[in-house]
Amino acid sequence: MNKIIFASIAGIFLGIGITYFTLNTTKNTKTEDPLESKIVFSTQPNQTAGYYFPTHDNLLVMDRSNAEVSEAFIVQIAPNKYTHRHVHDDTEQLFYIISGKGKLTLERLGKKEVFDLLPSNFVHIPRNCYHQTFSQENDTLKYLAIDCFPKGCNPNEPSWDSHARAVCKMNDWNYDEARKKKI
Repeated sequence: MNKIIFASIAGIFLGIGITYFTLNTTKNTKTEDPLESKIVFSTQPNQTAGYYFPTHDNLLVMDRSNAEVSEAFIVQIAPNKYTHRHVHDDTEQLFYIISGKGKLTLERLGKKEVFDLLPSNFVHIPRNCYHQTFSQENDTLKYLAIDCFPKGCNPNEPSWDSHARAVCKMNDWNYDEARKKKI
């Protein structure tokens, strides 16, 4: 039953996000026919491409190359670990907390804010705000992340994989190691 509820809520938020940003973008930067895009995606770990960074794992759900202004992935942060502090100048992010407990630090207007993260919370990360997510206690923090690109995707990073390569390069992480699932 929880999976059905999660899938329904995630579908609603994804639909709202895509609709909002599609209606509020200027010119479409994609040349593909939207009628040819994939419609249904799996969130099962064995059916998604995995990226296992030193700080967290990302399981790709929907690649940005499939949509005009969005992408989706599952973030997993091991107990007592955290993502790196970072900022997106081209991306708003939406998080739906699936499981685990955590904290989010967000810096905006020169102030640092801290938020508790609990299952079923919905989070909005505005553009140009440094942020970092922390897992707490003994459970892995797991959340659905939806990136929304109000002005379209960065043409230098047309796919999630090209973005992952850029993130690895920027943080001096080994891309080939990031593609290997940790045991």
